[in-house]
Amino acid sequence: MFETEVTVESAGARLAGTLCLPERGGQFPLVVMIHGTGPLDRDENFARQRLNVFNSIAHRLATVGVASIRYDKRGCGKSGGDIYRTGHSDLVKDVIAWVDAIAAGNYEGGATPIFLLGHSEGSIIAPQVFAARPSIAGIALLSPFVQSMEAILLRQAATVQKEVAAGTGLSGAIQKTLIKMVGGATVKSQQQIINRMRSSTDDVVRVRLKKVPARAVRELLALDPPAIFSKVTCPALLVGGAKDMQCDPADVAAIAASLRGPVESHVVPDLTHLLRIDPGEPSLIRSGALLKNPIANVVLDLVGDWFRRQA
Repeated sequence: MFETEVTVESAGARLAGTLCLPERGGQFPLVVMIHGTGPLDRDENFARQRLNVFNSIAHRLATVGVASIRYDKRGCGKSGGDIYRTGHSDLVKDVIAWVDAIAAGNYEGGATPIFLLGHSEGSIIAPQVFAARPSIAGIALLSPFVQSMEAILLRQAATVQKEVAAGTGLSGAIQKTLIKMVGGATVKSQQQIINRMRSSTDDVVRVRLKKVPARAVRELLALDPPAIFSKVTCPALLVGGAKDMQCDPADVAAIAASLRGPVESHVVPDLTHLLRIDPGEPSLIRSGALLKNPIANVVLDLVGDWFRRQA
């Protein structure tokens, strides 16, 4: 395996990433990896949360003869730009910039064909990139969703509200205090935030203690996921988690039914949104504790095997 730094120019920002090749020399199919929501670097890490998803997948793909590019989002890691002023549409354009640079032969190893892999928000970006660049040979979607962003946000708030209400002892008291400090995590407060984002024309707003990328939220709220997925005609892999508390695992079947190309879909028992196995009761509040474990081997196996067969 060989890794090297690569860059691309996209809409006024220089994005930095890692090209991972099975070995130096030769031509390889290549996968562009697309992040979930948040200020994430090329491995889907940030200061308080280390997922180590894309580096783990890249290294597995290299073992089956598939190259990959993973990159820092705008304003994160070594990439230029401002993550808080970045819209969802900018993230789509950034992936297109990588695809075009790869197709132009700008990087060692080339790419015939080019694939996409998206996690969470990346799973709705990938089909939009396919619509713009139908030469994409296939897409792999991890923790995908087809519900509206408003429905997802309200579902998450309802889950947190229920978990906090059920909390007991010192831990429960601390959780409730923290929730109050940041303005609450009830369905009502979440709906108020959504309404505020919709009515705002600013790129960034503050909600109590936090900066919120309002433009990105507005663009996500305006998406029509079923219509986006209905335009995909290339092969697709869908991997959802039965204990995903952020994206409904039932969405996997709905997406599979709407795609127009060959589909392989899996809902993995005990798999969470963060692609870890949780043998206990599923929880949003406690999900971060699972990050001490590596990404689930079953995800690496499914992804590696699918790309090996497609390539």
